Amino acid sequence: MNITERIVNHAVELFVRSGIRAITMDDISSEAGVSKRTIYENFKDKDELLRACLAFIDEHHARETEQIMAQSNNTIDLVFRFLKHGVKAINSINPLFLADLKKYHYRIWKETYSINSDKYLAQTYTILKKGINEGLFRKDFDIEIVARLLNEQLKIMSDERIFPSLKYSKTVVFENIIINFFRGIATGKGLEIIDKYMNQPEIKEPAG
Repeated sequence: MNITERIVNHAVELFVRSGIRAITMDDISSEAGVSKRTIYENFKDKDELLRACLAFIDEHHARETEQIMAQSNNTIDLVFRFLKHGVKAINSINPLFLADLKKYHYRIWKETYSINSDKYLAQTYTILKKGINEGLFRKDFDIEIVARLLNEQLKIMSDERIFPSLKYSKTVVFENIIINFFRGIATGKGLEIIDKYMNQPEIKEPAG
């Protein structure tokens, strides 16, 4: 691991744990065990470092997604694996991270939002198509419309006006969106598999 990677790794840990605004370059310098001058030799400012951190998170997410898709037995299994992974991710990231990104680094948030929105839409489309081909999802819906509906539901999950964090657990909201969405498009065969997962003591732990 080179100096740049080391700085990014430690900056990501601090940002997701405490939010972006609360973390200073001095904090990152101390955590990474390098001088602040070394940080500025590699990154012009905090925004440039933040962009590198978001790229790191995105690459890590992409690798995990590939692994989950490779390990899944069918589309329902894939959905529950993603559900488990999503709950873990939500629990590991301080809500301030995304709030700070949107409020204090709006341009960067907008850049990331635009890139990831298209990526996640394409990924959802692929999952829906796979489920239809396996006979687990119905054929009587427009895949593009339904893919967009799911992505929009996931976006409002973090909207404090709709689901204030003091009242609603983000993991519970996430679970309700995913489970009810896929139950709604599942065939009889798909519902049988979903019910098997739901009847397990830990519904987010895929069988097999």
